[in-house]
Amino acid sequence: MPESFENEIAVLERGLKALHVEYERFYIGELKVPPVDTRRRIEDLLKRMAGVNVERAAERFRLQNVQGRFQSMTELWEKRLLAREEGRPGVGRPLKRPRAASANAGSDAEAPTSVRPKERKSLMPLFERFCEARRALGEDVSRLRYERFEELLRRQAAEIRKATGAKRLVFEVQTVDGRVRLIGRPAHPKGPS
Repeated sequence: MPESFENEIAVLERGLKALHVEYERFYIGELKVPPVDTRRRIEDLLKRMAGVNVERAAERFRLQNVQGRFQSMTELWEKRLLAREEGRPGVGRPLKRPRAASANAGSDAEAPTSVRPKERKSLMPLFERFCEARRALGEDVSRLRYERFEELLRRQAAEIRKATGAKRLVFEVQTVDGRVRLIGRPAHPKGPS
């Protein structure tokens, strides 16, 4: 039973991460409708697992952690959906991606964003993903400021360019060991495949 329960928790964690990505895709306009079916599957799995008597504290903690994350994310998605329906930008996220970023952004919430010195607006989607990732971990993001984020990112980009000689960089928002990180790297050169 313990191995099977551990596997189910792992499936649940992966499913929650995938659901988060699908909602992000919906809010930036890549999906036409919210991922209701995926959300319902996660809810059903959570309900089923909530009825199981978990003896090991570590598994109980993991399950409670996933339940808490799902609940806080659900509340955020509902607020954003309501704001969208009312025509408001909604909980720190514009309804449309800035034009400069849409050509460079990928298809999921942790997709890379290209950083070019002349495209000031292109950093906003990355900042929003950064805030969203921290919110998902239950952190307060009310004190985060775009201007400070942009300054820090530009300094980091300058250091990476100096070390690698790269002209174009890509930054990704990643959660590593329970902390949100910005990972920068040289962009792949454009050209024929």
